[in-house]
Amino acid sequence: MDTAAKKQPFELPKDISFAGKTKEGFSHEDIARNMKMSYQHGTRDGNQRTLEIFLRLLEHSRKRELDTRSLIQQAAEFIHDHFRLRWVAIGLKSPRDGLYRYDALVGFREDALQARKIQSFKLEDFTDDTKYKGRAISEYTKMHFEEDKPYGEGGEATFNRPALLKSRRHAADDTLEADYLNVHIYGVDKELVGWIETSGTIMGKLPDAQTIKAIEVIASMIGTTLSKGRR
Repeated sequence: MDTAAKKQPFELPKDISFAGKTKEGFSHEDIARNMKMSYQHGTRDGNQRTLEIFLRLLEHSRKRELDTRSLIQQAAEFIHDHFRLRWVAIGLKSPRDGLYRYDALVGFREDALQARKIQSFKLEDFTDDTKYKGRAISEYTKMHFEEDKPYGEGGEATFNRPALLKSRRHAADDTLEADYLNVHIYGVDKELVGWIETSGTIMGKLPDAQTIKAIEVIASMIGTTLSKGRR
């Protein structure tokens, strides 16, 4: 058996001490208190930060009254900060007219933000590649490349740096100004209730597989939460 694969027992952080007590004198309260300290103040790696947003989304789903705006804004800010993306947008389907509009915009310059606020989309804009050409990455995700002009007439204004459109891609993992990823948010019976749209990273690279999968989980949790809140 590979000993490296064995599950390691829980160990208390070395920098935490039990003042005035011997090792044999630890009480359950001492151990629990120090585990709590480690949980709250210990090193937070990428996986832990991802789990934190999952927990917050689950907390929203248990609330008697769903604050949709807070939920969406919090998710957008987390995705933007945690995955170090240049910008993130989350949009939802309007129950009033069935159109899809942006509800949270993070990382945009003011002119690009205002241009996106007046946009609206139809269901076929996400399911048909005629207007916004994209390539399926998974069941939930499409990648849209700048070379395909996936932004419609006048859509250049919705990007932060339209002067950089038509730049050259020097490597396969480079991201261009108008590259973006669309992750669908599904509700009951696979109804498209919204989407998460992201740019590449601040280092100019396309999101990796781990990032895409994490955003897909976030999208799924948002969809479940919204479905419960709209019953």
